[in-house]
Amino acid sequence: MSTVSPAVLAQLKRRYVGSSVKRKEDPRLLTGKGQFVDDFKLPNMLYAAFLRSPYAHARIKKIDTSKAEALPGVVKVMTGKEDSRLLHSWMEHPAMKHGPQPPRYSLPTDKVRYVGEPVAVVAAVDRGVAEDAVELIEVEYEPLPPVVNADEALKPGAPLVWEEWGDNIYYHATYKNGDVEKAFAEADVVLKERISSHRYVPTPLEPRAWLVDYNRNTGNLFIRSTTQFPHVLKTYISEIFGIPEDKIRVIAIDVGGGFGPKSHVYQDEIALVALAIKLGRPVKWVEDRREHLTMFSEREGYHDIEIAVKKDGTILGVRTRAVVDYGISGIFWTEAQPSQLIVVSLPGPYRFQNYAYETIGVVTNKSMTGAHRGFWRPVACLAMERMVDLAAKAIGMDPLEMRMKNLIQPNEFPYRCASGVIYDTGNYPEAYKKMLQLSDYYNLRKWQAEMRKQGRYIGIGISNYVEYTAPNSSRAKQYLGWKVGTYGSAKIVVHPTGKVTVYTGTAHQGMAHETIYAQIVADYLGVPLDDVSVDEGDTASSPYGWGAWASRSTVTEGGACVKAALKIKEKVLAIAAHRLGVPAADLVIDEGKIWSKSDPSKSMLFKDVAYIAYRDPTLLPPGVDAGLEVAVTYEPESPTTCSFGIHIAVVEVDVETGKIDILKYYIVEDCGIPVNPMTVEGQSHGSLLHGIGGAIYEHLVYDSTGQLLSSTFMDYLLPTTVDGCPKELYFAHIETPSRGLGGFKGMGEGATIAAPAAIMNAVEDALAPFGVKITSGPLSPERVLRYIKEAKAKKV
Repeated sequence: MSTVSPAVLAQLKRRYVGSSVKRKEDPRLLTGKGQFVDDFKLPNMLYAAFLRSPYAHARIKKIDTSKAEALPGVVKVMTGKEDSRLLHSWMEHPAMKHGPQPPRYSLPTDKVRYVGEPVAVVAAVDRGVAEDAVELIEVEYEPLPPVVNADEALKPGAPLVWEEWGDNIYYHATYKNGDVEKAFAEADVVLKERISSHRYVPTPLEPRAWLVDYNRNTGNLFIRSTTQFPHVLKTYISEIFGIPEDKIRVIAIDVGGGFGPKSHVYQDEIALVALAIKLGRPVKWVEDRREHLTMFSEREGYHDIEIAVKKDGTILGVRTRAVVDYGISGIFWTEAQPSQLIVVSLPGPYRFQNYAYETIGVVTNKSMTGAHRGFWRPVACLAMERMVDLAAKAIGMDPLEMRMKNLIQPNEFPYRCASGVIYDTGNYPEAYKKMLQLSDYYNLRKWQAEMRKQGRYIGIGISNYVEYTAPNSSRAKQYLGWKVGTYGSAKIVVHPTGKVTVYTGTAHQGMAHETIYAQIVADYLGVPLDDVSVDEGDTASSPYGWGAWASRSTVTEGGACVKAALKIKEKVLAIAAHRLGVPAADLVIDEGKIWSKSDPSKSMLFKDVAYIAYRDPTLLPPGVDAGLEVAVTYEPESPTTCSFGIHIAVVEVDVETGKIDILKYYIVEDCGIPVNPMTVEGQSHGSLLHGIGGAIYEHLVYDSTGQLLSSTFMDYLLPTTVDGCPKELYFAHIETPSRGLGGFKGMGEGATIAAPAAIMNAVEDALAPFGVKITSGPLSPERVLRYIKEAKAKKV
């Protein structure tokens, strides 16, 4: 079942879905009663710390752990010589030139390939002793030439990250749709630019944290982790260590932000499990900020992109060569997807069909690349939206009007975009209409002109995006090369008292799952919201599921909640109909009350039906089993459920200091049926701050030897509520239901996708009097001043 019948929708009272009810989880979290990994301490527990490589590329000649082992309080020092586990892949794709994954091990035995790679792990009675012991481990390295730039890595004779490959190419693919050559031949204007994106990280409030306990007597392995996918992690650990899954339990109850990095499995995490198994004692490890900044990154890549347009603003075609700098490789779960998404998501909401790309993934001696909120779509969006702005300027057309001219129209859905992705539903012109009202766009332009006469450098930037959310299993397998399922799962248990517990296959990292799943079930089952509780994140109680990533939870698990609630409702109505002597079709359930539409005097309570189902099965209809619980799986028929949004940023640039102030910011989003508009806006606010951080503040800077120069929050800047937020923020949404159950679409990453492009377009617009052209970020004061200086020099 993938859609809700019109008859069911007609009966459904959207009492809770669509309402901004307060989050159920907030009282627990705000009063310090959350269950985060570092809150737990087990008897006889040890603390772990890692020795990490100071070199970007070096051979390990010798490791001497004797001094560390002699330190009082140290229980164990483990190196790759003692235990090194191969981290395998679940992805196969023909464009992965040298196979699914390079041979990455939990702890290396012969060579290190990036600064921060774990070399050894210490277990001690407290964290301080463990960290002191790390300082006593002596390693003899033979430094090797590193390669830290993707273009340099592609040159003949470049140092090789993986010698057995013979080159540094991780992924390579080409694609062509339509008649690209004809499109460019018939264009009135052809523009070409290199649009670059830099390397930065998500920085969740809670870093990675693991507590591992192995019981030698039972063979049971217990892991409390910050993972975004407990069941996937359990299966992966089972495969690596050969422990049956029924012996493994993974818990991720409360996690302080995910944003992508926690949907991977890392070398140090596998080493930690090996250490706990070897010792037979609980071992805890909490990542520090330097480790977070050195272990993971995303976004570094560029497009050499060309756009062909007519004088009337019609986009005829696009072609691009995209390069992704992976660091040493992709990571388990996403692997080569960056090289796909950087080009596949580029067409956005536009109707052009002539499109060609070449995409190249390159390995370098830097940390691994994986998922980061938006997952490479910000890089694609930046390239496309910058080119649309440049094209509009070249033909003398308003940038918003050029975008509107090229939008996919509502009657064209489902729509196959130029890269082959099927967009399920949308109404992009309606969103633009809403934005014109929200921002008062044309008067905003008039105000900008008046401010410019007063010497203020005000800029208006526009950006829009299509976010691919909740890919179904067929798309994951055929297009991405995943050997996985991507369905949602839910189990609903109605207790004898009539209270309802919902178990799902996801785990939350702050996304209000306890609230939105309860809202969905309360509406579709017809019970009070306060009677519904949500339980997830524990593999011992929850149904097998694929976790939280790709803005999928509301679509997949929310859809599964709809499906399960309708199944439970069907049984409840059958029991009530039998007791009341009326047809089930004549009954209505609302707020825990059941009554006959034709004779309202015939009624009973939902909790009384539950009591009968469990406590007095003699009153059940013939053929109806006792109990009230159901488990289902669900995935949308649409390969991808697509959200949409448009952003307008209004900035002011101080041309003396290079400082950027975001004066106003407007967002219009379409996430289908919003379950809880308040949480939708909250997600958008957080997502926007991620985008602002990447556009202006955050940057992982490496020198020529592969040393990370911005390895602490002293030099890796983050936006704050003081200087990073827009002074005024306006938000609106439209509802274009998806084709899936509930009509939901994901939306947790949209603002991160659009914000960098909107801000860069706005800053270039502000600096138009100087002739500035912005092709890369971040837009730090130094870089803004450099852009101004370079533009002035060209005019001389």
